[in-house]
Amino acid sequence: MSKNIITALDNNIKFSGHIMRGDLVVAQIDNDVITSMTEQAPLHLQHRNNFNEWLDDRGADLNRSNMRIILRQLGLPLQNINKAVKFVRAASITDTYWIRETGSLLQWKDVKFTGNQYTKAALYGDPDIYSLDKETTPEITNIGSFNKGWRLENGKWFLYKTGKPLEIFSELFTSLLAIELGLNAVRYSIQDGLIKCQNFVTDNWDYEPVKSLIGDDISYERNTEVMKSLGLLKEYMDIIFMDAIVRNTDRHEFNYGFLTNIDGAIQLAPNFDNNLSLFCTGIPANLERKDPTVSEFCAVYSENKAGYKIPAMNEDTIANIYRQVVKEYPADVSADIVVEFCMNAYKQIM
Repeated sequence: MSKNIITALDNNIKFSGHIMRGDLVVAQIDNDVITSMTEQAPLHLQHRNNFNEWLDDRGADLNRSNMRIILRQLGLPLQNINKAVKFVRAASITDTYWIRETGSLLQWKDVKFTGNQYTKAALYGDPDIYSLDKETTPEITNIGSFNKGWRLENGKWFLYKTGKPLEIFSELFTSLLAIELGLNAVRYSIQDGLIKCQNFVTDNWDYEPVKSLIGDDISYERNTEVMKSLGLLKEYMDIIFMDAIVRNTDRHEFNYGFLTNIDGAIQLAPNFDNNLSLFCTGIPANLERKDPTVSEFCAVYSENKAGYKIPAMNEDTIANIYRQVVKEYPADVSADIVVEFCMNAYKQIM
């Protein structure tokens, strides 16, 4: 994004202008109020009808330690994510939505991110940040609670994320196991001791968190109802099946969601964000797997057996994935424990 066209919107007055999808006008905003929208508008606006909430939800977690140094460098307040999001015109790496004030002639090519000099600061903090130019950065709309950063490599965006060794192990293991089982999941890998993945949103598609449609109610019951209505029950059950196997208790309203396009098509995004699973907080003394991720999946499955086939998995499958993971990222956990932990959940499901 070019420096000379990023003057921040005036945040002392309410916003009037348009929400854009690429170069397509999809909603009219007058003094922070949505006055009209098309079927191509963000799902969040269509189902929640709240412009400022949409802006807030696009912003990074301001409790992330490394976000503060970026906000200070950009001259943005530390506790006003709405203003920070407006500074980058609400643009994001994972979709083509943005805001354009009345009278502006900006186009999507002027606003979309073409680089990111704040990656190091986002990941580690950067003692040299104050010598950098004050440019917009995709870190402002890089949501989530872990320190992370976008890097542009050979024309492709990659998300890097920090974490404790067992968190990184869990993310990589879950990714490779899900893919081995034939499920739609983001492929993670290791580089420079960090976990990374390529932006899974491809051309002509936009990612929208599940909150956009379902709201804050992420219960299995509510999700099952909505996913059935969209014809996405099988894909949703694939995600919560993996959550049960690896005990992912962090499936909140922003770490799964939908891919949509301007033609109205909708599909479930691939499974991602599984670092808070397996042994992220340590190895439990009891591996019997009496946790709710298993029992709640079983309850959903018992009511939807006709529409879902449990993926085939055995001890050799898990052991083979374990060997792939430790070859790339050695971790202080044995194969026997990982196999027993996952298979105990699988046996209950079966």
